[in-house]
Amino acid sequence: MLVASPDLIAIARSQIILLTQSLGAVVSAIYITENVADGMPPNLVEVAVFPDGGVIALPEAFPLSMGSGGLVRQRRFVLPLIYEDAILGFLMTGRDDRDWQEYEQLQIQQIANTLAIACALDRRNQWLEATQRRNYEQQSNFLASLLHQLRNPLTAIRTFAQLLSRRIVAEDPNQKFVVGILRETKHIQDLLSEADRPAPLLLSQAESERALLPPAKMELATVDLSEILEAIANFASAVAQDRHIQFLSNIPSHLPKVIGNESALREVIGNLVENALKYTPELGYVLLGVDIKPDTVYIYIQDTGVGIPDSDLSRLFERNFRGRQADGDISGTGLGLAIANELVQKMEGSIHVVSQVGKGSTFAVTLKRAFEECDRTI
Repeated sequence: MLVASPDLIAIARSQIILLTQSLGAVVSAIYITENVADGMPPNLVEVAVFPDGGVIALPEAFPLSMGSGGLVRQRRFVLPLIYEDAILGFLMTGRDDRDWQEYEQLQIQQIANTLAIACALDRRNQWLEATQRRNYEQQSNFLASLLHQLRNPLTAIRTFAQLLSRRIVAEDPNQKFVVGILRETKHIQDLLSEADRPAPLLLSQAESERALLPPAKMELATVDLSEILEAIANFASAVAQDRHIQFLSNIPSHLPKVIGNESALREVIGNLVENALKYTPELGYVLLGVDIKPDTVYIYIQDTGVGIPDSDLSRLFERNFRGRQADGDISGTGLGLAIANELVQKMEGSIHVVSQVGKGSTFAVTLKRAFEECDRTI
């Protein structure tokens, strides 16, 4: 059923006030139409009426093809609200003390034109919202189905990795890769569990952007970087070898703990290392390093990749922005750096980048050192 929005109702009431105060109308009504067809009476939906409870009935055998000039009978003036040859509603107004003069009818016609445009915009906006709702429902159903189908093969991969882990001795150099598979499948399962949270049916622009980024709250605690960086280094070393890239590390043997979130740090550093490997050509190198400062820990990822133009640097952490890389052969969504940046900010840290086209890039994540136990939510 067609419904007038609050904005359309406000505009209609303002036009009724204009009719009453400027032209002396004692009764007015504005309706929008539903199911207007030749030979059929229009189904009218009330938008605004003055005075409250007042009614202006359509004349018998009301001619829907009367044109934009309206119909005047017994000092009652009825005009169709026409936009692009379609009747979207009717304006009905009247007074008892005198007939409508021609110049007054022209003023009422201008009011009708204003209302017709408002009705058209209102219907278009409602259509867009309905379309957005349908698209969101379709996307949500597709995503829910996809996530459901991912769980079974993911469970199988984790089970296979557990069986392999029991059959490989601890001294075997392949053991670290099996442990990496187990760790990453657990990470994926944790991410899938986040997708089980209910979401609103229709999202505004800002809310839809936030839906693709991390949750508003994050548990912060003291985090040991050693295990995280070791796991990422093992993964990166295997990928680099497969892509004929040299992977280097410059990680001190004793690392201080930092304030952060373990899962978020794996996501951030892993994403930055993966990007470095993705954009570095064969025979290049990627370096993962750590510098320890008095109050902070500085984690950097340096590569000899394609580099980033200066014009793209200011927008690098915007959602869906890929800049010059969008024209290349390397696929991507433009979400990884936006997610990494927000996660680092929630851990009270910062992320910076320096780059030169054709020579490579360095991404640096700065985190606070934890000098005492930290366990809180932000």
